[in-house]
Formats: sequence, C-alpha cells, structure tokens
Amino acid sequence: MRRCVGPVTLVLAAVALAAVGNSAARSPVEGSFKYCSDPTFPPMESTTPAGTPTGFDIDMANAIAKLWKMKASLVQTAFPGLLPGLASKKCHMVISAIFITPDRVKRFPAVGYMKTHRALVVQAGNPKRIKGPNDLTGKVVAVQAGTKYEEYLTALNGRFKSAGRAGFTLQSYPGDTDAMAQLLIGRADAVLTQDTSGAFQKKRHPGEFEIAYLFPETDTFGIYYRRSDRELGTALRAAIRKLKQNGTLRKIAARHQIPVTDVK
Repeated sequence: MRRCVGPVTLVLAAVALAAVGNSAARSPVEGSFKYCSDPTFPPMESTTPAGTPTGFDIDMANAIAKLWKMKASLVQTAFPGLLPGLASKKCHMVISAIFITPDRVKRFPAVGYMKTHRALVVQAGNPKRIKGPNDLTGKVVAVQAGTKYEEYLTALNGRFKSAGRAGFTLQSYPGDTDAMAQLLIGRADAVLTQDTSGAFQKKRHPGEFEIAYLFPETDTFGIYYRRSDRELGTALRAAIRKLKQNGTLRKIAARHQIPVTDVK
C-alpha cells in the first residue's frame, strides 16, 4: 500500500524541525562560552605565526557560538590537562580533536561530530619500509604526549617485548607538530597521528611525508562537557545536528582540506 503524506504529517514534520532549530539556537550558558583546547594539532586546531587560533575546531566553536548568539572563547590548555580543566570548571566544554572513548565517557559525556582514522606517517619514499604497526620494531616512533596514540604505542611496545620481539624507541612531545618535526629532521622513523594531521603535513611540506598505513578502525572526535550540565549537552547535540543539516560543517571541512564525508 502506498503511503500518503497528508497535511497533519507535514505539520508535525514542520513542528519537529522547528524544535530542532529552536534547541540549537537556545543558549545554555550566559555571556560567552569557554572551551578548552590545545592548538597544536593542525588542521583541527593550531595558531598562526601571529598567535591567532585557527582550524576546523576553532571554526566549529565559532559556528556554535553564532547559533547561540554569543562569542566563543578558547582557553589554551595542554592536551593532558583538557579533561582535568573541564572538571575544575576552567571551561564549559572541551573542543580539541579528542576521541570519544569508553574510559573518558565514564567521567564526561561527549557529542560526536567527526569520523576519522589513525595513520602512521613516515618520510617520503618510506625508507624504513614501514607498512603497518608490526614493522615498528627496532624503529624510533614519535607521538604527542598524553594522547590515545601514546597509550596505544606503549601497549604495543609491551606486546612486542612479551612476545620476545624487539621493541621500539618511543619519543613523546608536547604537540603533534613537535612530533612531526622529529620525522622531518630524521630523528624519528614514524609518527602515529590522525589522517587529518597527516594530510595537512603532506600539504605543508610537499615531498617530505607520506602516510604509510591507515588504520581500518574509525575514531570519533567529540565535544566533552560535565555530566551535571545536561542543558548544555542537549544544546550541543542540537547545534551539531543543525550545523550538519545546513551544511556548515561540510563547508568548514572543505576550508581545511578535510574530507566532507568525515562530517556527514
């Protein structure tokens, strides 16, 4: 039987869309909202030579603020201190290309906004012939400190040694750009980062880098907030939904050379 769309159905649909729009536009905080971020992970967040924050997350935060008719204020925070900063009310939320993971959401709820993949980045030509994680034995691997990348590599090193295989030298740095710099000058053989960062660095340093391995698993970047701030969580979910529906996130992704399918 063919389904008919009648006037009542259309009215209900319009009411539902209006509800989404209203909730997206409703401000959950007074004045301006503060978000903790570590601007060392381009193209998601970084700073220009003049010190101005730039990147996908910065533009997204400003787009959310525009919906809420207020301003967004970045609170610069080292990556390991992002969630502790949120807990101490240093900021209203964390927007800093941070993964949604089971251990984190036990403490703080999160709203996902982008799908992405981890990547092993090497020097152009892949001189050490690294084709995947198992080829890291005996190598020097650089990574941003305090991240899930570092946690994964530490566990991988442990598994190598438990199996009687040679481990690798793990070097941790304050920012992702610092880790990439070690690869650029030949002090590291590989960097574990994200496909977004790998693509950005390839464009920034033509002929210097290549992605040797793209992990098949998908990660999700999320905005974290305090569990007690339920109204903020509701408003964030509505805002991200609205920015996806009206194409804003796709435009921001394209601006920063990020695949628009990551934010569909």
